[in-house]
Amino acid sequence: MRRPPGTWQQVTIFLSPMNVHVNPIPISAASRAWRTRPGAFLPAYREDAGSTNERSGIWIEHNGQTIVARPDRGLLARRVVCRAQNGADVRAGDRFGVMKFGSRMDVFLPPGASIRVRGRRGRKTAARRLSRCYTVAM
Repeated sequence: MRRPPGTWQQVTIFLSPMNVHVNPIPISAASRAWRTRPGAFLPAYREDAGSTNERSGIWIEHNGQTIVARPDRGLLARRVVCRAQNGADVRAGDRFGVMKFGSRMDVFLPPGASIRVRGRRGRKTAARRLSRCYTVAM
């Protein structure tokens, strides 16, 4: 599956292979499912990496709308640890997982959602501040 079925806005964040990455929940909601799909381990910057590489995804429900956050594995990133429980309530900024060695994070939002990104291109962000780098409103 290249992306979840339907119409989505996609935000892709490329992550450095020199760091371990904490994955924050993008919006307060209810966790519906955590799914993993086996695949290849291509470099994350390749266009076909999002549809070919091994990946996991957390599907969360907010006011009847679905948001999917999908950490994709890459050439070096071989492991994603998920802490989210299916059916649990989650809050924006809560850690749902950790990606060991960088790759990429794809976030799929409904067409009407808005995202506000704070930060500057090329600037590093510490894990404790990652949840403040972007906000989602629906």
